[in-house]
This record gives sequence, C-alpha cells and structure tokens, in this order.
Amino acid sequence: MSRYIIGVHSGHDSSACLFCDTKLIMAIEKERITRVKHDSGEPIECIEYLLQANELKYSDIDLVIRVNWYNAIGLNDDYYRNFKNVIVKNSHHIFHAYAVTVTMDEPGLIYIIDGRGCRPKDNGEKDDREIFETESLYYYDGKNELISLEKIYKKHLDNAYNWGSHMDSVGYIYADVSRMIFKDYNAAGKVMALASYGVENDIIPTIMQYNGRELTISQKWLDFLNSQPFPLNYNSQIAKDIAYSLQKEVEIYIERRVKNFIKNYKYNVIGLGGGVALNCKNNGNILNQCSLESLYLFPACGDNGIAVGAAVWGIKHFYKDSQKLTWKYDLGKKYEQYHYFNNDIVEISAMIHQGEVIGLYENGSEFGPRALCNRSLLASPYHKGIKKYLNTEIKHREDFRPFGGVILERNISKITSEHITNDYMLIAVNAKKEIRDKIPDLVHKDGTVRLQIIRESQKNTSIYKILELMEKKYGEWILINTSFNGKDEPIVETVIEAKNTAKKIGIKHILLNGMIERIER
Repeated sequence: MSRYIIGVHSGHDSSACLFCDTKLIMAIEKERITRVKHDSGEPIECIEYLLQANELKYSDIDLVIRVNWYNAIGLNDDYYRNFKNVIVKNSHHIFHAYAVTVTMDEPGLIYIIDGRGCRPKDNGEKDDREIFETESLYYYDGKNELISLEKIYKKHLDNAYNWGSHMDSVGYIYADVSRMIFKDYNAAGKVMALASYGVENDIIPTIMQYNGRELTISQKWLDFLNSQPFPLNYNSQIAKDIAYSLQKEVEIYIERRVKNFIKNYKYNVIGLGGGVALNCKNNGNILNQCSLESLYLFPACGDNGIAVGAAVWGIKHFYKDSQKLTWKYDLGKKYEQYHYFNNDIVEISAMIHQGEVIGLYENGSEFGPRALCNRSLLASPYHKGIKKYLNTEIKHREDFRPFGGVILERNISKITSEHITNDYMLIAVNAKKEIRDKIPDLVHKDGTVRLQIIRESQKNTSIYKILELMEKKYGEWILINTSFNGKDEPIVETVIEAKNTAKKIGIKHILLNGMIERIER
C-alpha cells in the first residue's frame, strides 16, 4: 500500500508538495493558483490542488508536515484536523537542507545561505535570544542523516534605515540594495543583473567584514547606502556601482567560505540552498573556482522549496526511509494531454527562425522560479535586437535584464569551456569570446550566460525536437528561454492563463501540448 506525505510551507512563497513513498509526484506554489506573486500564508489552495489532481481524500494522507514562521498569523489549524497525522515545525534552514538532498545521491556538505531563518529555540536549542539563522552548514551522509556543523545567528533590525529592516546576512544585504533601488525586497535578481553595468567606485565603502568565524556588515556602508536618495534610480551610475560592489564582495566571501569548508571537512561535494542559491553568477563562480566535484541545487531553492524539505524530513527522519528519492522539475498537474505532430514542430521552428517570439506550454508546470520549457517563451538570439524587443515589447521590464538560454547537452562545449553540474538555469558560466560576438543578445554584459541543459533522455519533449530541428535546418543550436508571464505576474499555470497572457503581451502562437495554437488579438 502506498504511503502519501504532504509537505507545507506557510511563509512567503508558500507552497505544498506530495510524495508517494519516495517519489515527489507533485508540487505547487500558492502564487500560481492565486496569481499573486510571492503569495504567502496558509497554502490550503495548494493542498486541495494536490488532492484533487491525484484523486486523493484527506484520509489517504499518512502524514502532513507543516512548516510555519514562529510568529505567523492567519494560520488555519482547523483545516488540518481533516488529516490523521500532522506535525508542526518552526525550523527553517534544516528544511532548506532537506530539499537539497532530493538532488544529492552521494555524501557531501550542504550550505544554506539566505536573508533570515529561524531562532535558536525553533531549532530545539536552549537559547531564548531573538536572533535568527543567516548561514548553516550540514553534513549529509547520502542516505538519511543531516548533521549540523556550523550555524550563524544575527539580530534583526526593524525599520532601521530608509529602505526598511536590516540584518548582517548575505541575503539581507541583497534585499537592502534591492529595496533601495527597486523598492522591492524580491528584486535581488535585478540587482545581480545590474551589477554587470557597474565599475569599481572608491566612494563606496567596503561592505563585508569576515574574521574567519562570522560576517558583519560595515556600518560605514550602511550609512552610505542610507544617505542615497530613496529610491535610487537604477539608471544612475552610482546604483550600478553599488550593485557591482555588492555582487563582487558576495562572490569573494562565499568562495572563501566554501574553500574553508573543503579544507576543514575534506569534502568537495557541495549542495546549496536558501534564497542566495538563486544567484547564478555566484554559483558558477564557486563551481569553477573551488574545484568542486559536484554542486547540487534544487530548482526551488528559495522558501518555496521548504515544503519539499518538510516532506523529505518526514520520509528520512519520521519514517527512517533511506531509499533513493526520485523527482522531476515539472511538478504541476497536466491540464491537457500532450500530442506530438511533426508538422507543428517544423512550423513553430520556422517562426522562431524568422524572429517571432513563441509560447511553449507543455504538461505540468515547473516548480520554482525558472521556466524550463513547460511554461516558456522562446526566441532566436541570432536576431540582432531580440533582447531589447523582448524586454521592452513583450516582458515590459528594464532593458538591462538578461535572458537565459536553452541548449542540447551535446552543444555545451560550443558556448563555454566551463563546468556545469546543473540543468536548471541556476549556474552562469563564461561564454566563449566568439559566442559573445556572434549572439550578444544572449550573453550578458559581463560575458556570462545561464543555461538550461536538455539531455538525451528528454528526446520526447517539444523543446528537444525544436532544438534538434533548428540546428539541423538553420544552424541555430541555442535559443533564448524566458518565463511565460506578464509584467509582475507569476508564470502561467493553466491553459486559459497561457492563452490570455499571450494575447495580452502580444504572442501570436503557442505550441500548446504539442499543437500550434494561434492567438487572435
């Protein structure tokens, strides 16, 4: 008889997932259902989505693990009385770490870095201080055991500066600058992109001070940032230089930390989790500068992945089940059956070659912030000016922001000489010079590109067939891949949302579950 476990996370980017035995069969973020980006609170909609899609009743669920913020409001305890076995937890980093173990099939270290985690008492420590996790290091034995090796706690300063709150953590200083420039704590990706347009600037104080044991953020830098106009215009050179100095110091600090971990614990297999693990430039840096054998990253490495970590804890800790976990990145439910028609692949490929931006909607949605060709927009980077067109006319966003690429694994060596150990657009690598010159609309200002890798095992997907045909017929072996959504909206979930969004943003054609759908405006 099958065992069903639901993991639930009720903080920001709330979500729920469903395991059948040791297989992650479905996961969904609340924002995809409510259409409110980074939606928070009790994800009852997500749980009902999981149950209905899998034709399960409350009584079929063997265990529910809820992970709540320690002072969360608006929780619905009554709802969970529908289930026979519910465990409530307030820990944070440990569940990020358990989510990473889904991807790991060998022993190694797991490094969690974010803005703010839980308090010592939430981790079961005899410490009543109101301080919060900022970094944690764990040893994973490759089966069940996670052992805490190092942990840093810091104070949270409420509304201390013009932009709002602050903590001495890597995630929080990114949030500080994100809020200062873009008035949004969730715009760290924009800050990372903007960094490539900055230069060294002597008036910007050193940001990070690390004594080998803990990180502190320079008060001079905080005062300097606080002295800038709020919000700071992202087109100003000082904003670009602040972003540049931040990204540079973060990369130096994390590289130093990882090298110390390797030296002290004799492992060069690392898993990364927490919001900072979405910094693809930093990920590429430590992978290639720290001589790692493997760098493991779960696609939902932010707080949306906490639900998965909770369920994995249930499997490994509660049930003591050490069998290998299985998963896939497209964890949403299927709304229509997939049908393959070669003529439609030929026609949609011709459209891309001619410079059209097309929608790609296939099977279940991806879990996490990256669109991985189940809910994507595709374009050819061989058309000069396509980046500007995508940013200004389709995505309606800042024109400096880069796009990721999607490529067949056999062609990776054409674009970079660097090592890539993750297929899910979470690692940025340096592009070869000839590629920078040939397809500049794909390569970012700093010469890097982030890639989704399509493996031979994915031959039955539309994106594999499109890439194969584009290379054979047109000599175009890489495409731009960006998320299928409108400005400030979550990625589309349903077929209706895909059609409505396409109409709104000006997409004329969608390859929808294998068949071309023409969109009338």
